[in-house]
Amino acid sequence: MNNIHEEISRCIIKLLMKEPFFAHLLSGVVRTISDKIPTAAVGMRGGNVNLYINQQFFLNDLATMSNRVAVIKHETLHLMFKHLFRMDIQKYDLRLFNFAADLVVNQFIGSWDLPKSAITLSTFPDMSLEPDQTLEWYYKKLADLRDEMQNFPQNTKVDQGEGQTESDWSQISSPQSASALEKIYGTSSHSDHRMWGKVEGDGTSTQVKSIESELDRMIVQARDRTPIKDRGSIPGKINQMIDAIIEKRKPQMDWRRALRIFSTNSRRTRVVHTMKRVSKRYGTRPGIKIKRFQKMAIAIDTSGSVPDEYLSLFFSEIHGMWRQGAEVEIIECDATVQRHYPYKGKFPDFVKGRGGTVFDPVFQFLKENRRMQFDGCIYFTDGYASKPTIKPPCKLFWLITPDGNIGDHLKYGRAIKLQ
Repeated sequence: MNNIHEEISRCIIKLLMKEPFFAHLLSGVVRTISDKIPTAAVGMRGGNVNLYINQQFFLNDLATMSNRVAVIKHETLHLMFKHLFRMDIQKYDLRLFNFAADLVVNQFIGSWDLPKSAITLSTFPDMSLEPDQTLEWYYKKLADLRDEMQNFPQNTKVDQGEGQTESDWSQISSPQSASALEKIYGTSSHSDHRMWGKVEGDGTSTQVKSIESELDRMIVQARDRTPIKDRGSIPGKINQMIDAIIEKRKPQMDWRRALRIFSTNSRRTRVVHTMKRVSKRYGTRPGIKIKRFQKMAIAIDTSGSVPDEYLSLFFSEIHGMWRQGAEVEIIECDATVQRHYPYKGKFPDFVKGRGGTVFDPVFQFLKENRRMQFDGCIYFTDGYASKPTIKPPCKLFWLITPDGNIGDHLKYGRAIKLQ
């Protein structure tokens, strides 16, 4: 098992040296070695994006380092184009969706050598497929060809020798492409897409939206980490996509910055002794270091007026605090506190409540649980409730939904609206 992890690391280092953006994007992706998939795949599990790799396929079926880097970059491109969020089993022929997605990403592989099983524009030589088109454009072209094949009145077999036969598609518009589509329709490729469109373990739509929001953050961060001199290695179309993500995430008021400042300022520090450091005063061990710690209460308005899409956005910010080392206690409340629990990196399957909104129960809970020593409370709500009468025993930050009610009734702390 060590060999597979070492080989993946070597491939990512190769990618880092030549195309650092894609390597930086992979740094936030959980790697999972699994024989549940036949090749390689990206998917969602818990609150994270995962890269799944089959050890046998990666080490034995892929002959060269260039093949392996190409496959890893191929999966990273699926993340960049967010194909795993777009598969709809009610709308698409999933096999054709997979082929169309591969036609999109394999145009950006560059100088790396794709495996022979890869689906590219040249796989369908007589369809006049144009480069740089959308997944939907390629899907429609393939679906039209499939329909034409299904409606063809005669499907005679042509002897290919050695006991092998092949359908005769010479009378339809794109016979070579029809033959290619027939061959690949029932076979597997180097990329497995069965995990798209769902969270492993029956995750909710809220989780999917939260993971997509987190992926947007990872994409922007990957470009920020890419040195200026290396940004020319990022294809122009992908740069445009990143710019669009940044524009979509850009608020009229930078609520994320305000939230993070509040979170940072709520941290406590203490001096601890450590044998890993030498005392600056005495030159002996142990030395000291400053240790930062934080415990945050996150109150979530679970009344019926707060849409799931805002909850998913807010949970992505909670996940960021948790990853920075904060202890997070979630408090779900509508007219009463419905439940509370420590956040452990997994988005809840559901929230309890969906009644009216009253602020005081959360603040009463904080007062009754002073022993938990919260450094701050962030209250996520639409703001439609009466003025609270109970003062919280810690710092307070109100985060209001875009269509929410922000006003003087939100006492005891700063209030900012999502935009």
